[in-house]
Amino acid sequence: MIPDIKNTNHQALPGKTPSSLSAQTGTISQLQSEIKLIQSLSLIKVQGSESLSFQGKPAQLLSVTTNQQQPLTLINTGPRIPVDSQQTAELTLTAKHQASLTFSDNKPNSSMQSNAIQGSTINNLSVASRIISLTALSASSNTNGSYLTSVSDGNNQFQITSQTPLQKGDSVRVLLDSNNQLQVIPNKTTAASAPQIDALKQSLPKQLSASEMSQLIKQLQEINNTASTSLSPQSQRALAQLIQSLPALEQLTQSPSAMKHAIQTSGPFAESLLKNANISELNTDLKLNLTRLENTTNDSPVQRSNNFPTEQVANAIERITTNQLRHFSDLNQVNAQTYPLQIELPIKDNQNTSLVQLQIDQDAHDNTVPDHERRWLVKLNFDFEETGRFEVRTSIQENKVGILFAAENTDTIKAIKQQMGKLKQQLIDKNIDVQRLDVFQTKLQEDKPKSPTQTSLIDVRT
Repeated sequence: MIPDIKNTNHQALPGKTPSSLSAQTGTISQLQSEIKLIQSLSLIKVQGSESLSFQGKPAQLLSVTTNQQQPLTLINTGPRIPVDSQQTAELTLTAKHQASLTFSDNKPNSSMQSNAIQGSTINNLSVASRIISLTALSASSNTNGSYLTSVSDGNNQFQITSQTPLQKGDSVRVLLDSNNQLQVIPNKTTAASAPQIDALKQSLPKQLSASEMSQLIKQLQEINNTASTSLSPQSQRALAQLIQSLPALEQLTQSPSAMKHAIQTSGPFAESLLKNANISELNTDLKLNLTRLENTTNDSPVQRSNNFPTEQVANAIERITTNQLRHFSDLNQVNAQTYPLQIELPIKDNQNTSLVQLQIDQDAHDNTVPDHERRWLVKLNFDFEETGRFEVRTSIQENKVGILFAAENTDTIKAIKQQMGKLKQQLIDKNIDVQRLDVFQTKLQEDKPKSPTQTSLIDVRT
């Protein structure tokens, strides 16, 4: 257990600047305010269940969301509740930070266990905040028998006092209980997370870089255009299907549905497409098409000896796989999508092909509002031969938008400025409130994939 927050605020930060104290207070206050927003008789949905030892007693943690899309945790120290994920119940506050759950009796009969609690009420549950992860930024220092550690919640950095030392890079899961104390939650067993961690360790060294991925797509397009006779008929069909399925710039700029389809078939959702067996998407998914091409060229020793980039195709698949595994990095957060979401789109513009990187994130300060009212942050990375590297950073909230362009090339800056008036008018014509539109010149850095040895595969976010 980490000591009382009020004591920590005063004792753990001697000599610190007011901004450090505000950062810590802000993080804890946000969790406190979220608990206070819970309403009586609120419909909740169970997102996950975890059995562990809590304060020396067997306990069950229920990760739930309210009908206002607010995540929180219920602590059950009584008999285990056999719940299914996505099961709904009515939450009633019976006392300060104490609650009961009444499970609906209209749920389909999916299992004997879940049927056993339908229509029943479970009492004496403790209400706590959602679970967050803290990462130690440095090794703990011993202070009068306790340990002082600098930590980060992904947005703020502050210090905590604990009874056990932490090493740099260590991650601990915590929640705020009904007594306003941070409680450390034991991490889940590593056996459950080992497959993802091992897969990521194997995938990271093999993957292509972003520039190598872009060059490979261009090389495959050239091979397809030359109709090389060195390829078997199966490989020619697989290559043609891959190139034909690449989204065209003209289509993406004119059709929102085309952009949605391009994102859905960009590779990270390949297994989901296989599960749902949507033929049109299966035939256009980038990862699946790369896999088909790799399989056909691997089956032909002649093609492997004709300098066909079979190994690079395999490493391109590893790049997509690495991106998928990065979104499973936070194995302890069961109640939300891991953000930011990274998407890479190889886009055709006439005979040229470029790799566009799309990053979608949600404003962490809007956790208490529905998704349609939340502020979303979108970043697009471009690297065309004629423009050099440039980014578009967009803030979107309902019909309000703010857009910043950042480029390295002076001529690109001038070209963007010439088009900004036209862009603003196009947005206004679509009833979009443009709150900011600006451009600046800067040196851009390529986003590096997270290494498991550096981050312990924990994506720390509040």
